[in-house]
Amino acid sequence: MVRVSKGLDGVVIDDSTVSMVDGEAGEIWYRGYSIDDLAERSTYPETLALLWDGDLPSEAALDDVTDRLAERRSLPGGVERTIEELAPRAGTMDALRTAVSMLAGYADDPDEVEDVARLREHLLDVAAKTPTIVAQIHRRREGLEPVEPRRDLGHAENFLYALRGEEPPAEHARALEKAFVLYAEHEMNASTFAAVVTASTLSNPYAALTSAIGALQGPLHGGATETVVEMFEEIGDPDEVEDWVDEQIATDGRIPGFGHRVYRVDDPRCAHFRRSIEAIGPEGEMARWFEIAQRLQTAVGERLGEKGIHANTDLYSGIFYRLLDVPPALYTAVFGASRVAGWGAHVLEQLADNRIIRPRVEYVGEVGREYVPVESR
Repeated sequence: MVRVSKGLDGVVIDDSTVSMVDGEAGEIWYRGYSIDDLAERSTYPETLALLWDGDLPSEAALDDVTDRLAERRSLPGGVERTIEELAPRAGTMDALRTAVSMLAGYADDPDEVEDVARLREHLLDVAAKTPTIVAQIHRRREGLEPVEPRRDLGHAENFLYALRGEEPPAEHARALEKAFVLYAEHEMNASTFAAVVTASTLSNPYAALTSAIGALQGPLHGGATETVVEMFEEIGDPDEVEDWVDEQIATDGRIPGFGHRVYRVDDPRCAHFRRSIEAIGPEGEMARWFEIAQRLQTAVGERLGEKGIHANTDLYSGIFYRLLDVPPALYTAVFGASRVAGWGAHVLEQLADNRIIRPRVEYVGEVGREYVPVESR
């Protein structure tokens, strides 16, 4: 008898050396390195190099990947014009998906996916340009002119500069760089799987990453942060948290920011976001939201922890982004800008030993039905 695993729950599709998520212990490892060490000590370019190459880069290799990312940040004119037209009318992720797909039209031989060096350059192109695309979407939506990227700024620092039009405080740049590292990779999640499935057909890397962005867009994946913000506004007062949680449990209501397919403890990235929020120093409404989030983490853990329902990063990421003046409409897109590193790593791994991903379904419908002409139906 065929066993159907709805949502591919528990199905292992391949071996991988890119990362490991230990949901029982609450640990994440990139190529064998603890996410805790990388978040505190690494940078996004270094993490990208680690994920793509398998080892931490030498100083010279790190300088090279940092420089190559910086020199590729600017967008083709046609992409900029499309963003200008789409930004006021389309959602951020729709505009991002369209812009990334368009980049293939400005690339040299994007379909030569068996040329590994060229494949890596195309993936790097997307990693470099995605933050610029997100910043331009925001600025065009606000009626502002785009800000030309600067090669002398760090990866996250340049994004904030392109978003705001001025250099960010050093603590903001470092906090976002840390977030980019935390979100760079997370094993075989929905968006990564979408990228790998597309890559397995030998479609070009721009198509693969466009598929990933489409999967990330949904509220059950990257789009969940915005629903957490709505929850904070609904609760309003930190003293109302416990009663609100009890009511949600009694009515089988949703509690955004909690639960994960893999984790049976708190998502280990939560602690890093909490520390970053504390370091920046929330005030006013953000201080209230932060207290609500912490009380929620305690209350839900006490009531539902035995059922494996614990906090995920969405609980804190909205507060974190708001402290950096990143608008809510950009949250998922910023997540995607960092995840290009992980998507790229899995695309490279898939194509190194490729077999098209072609699953089956168990047919449970009728057979042998007789065709009836339209005039007799």
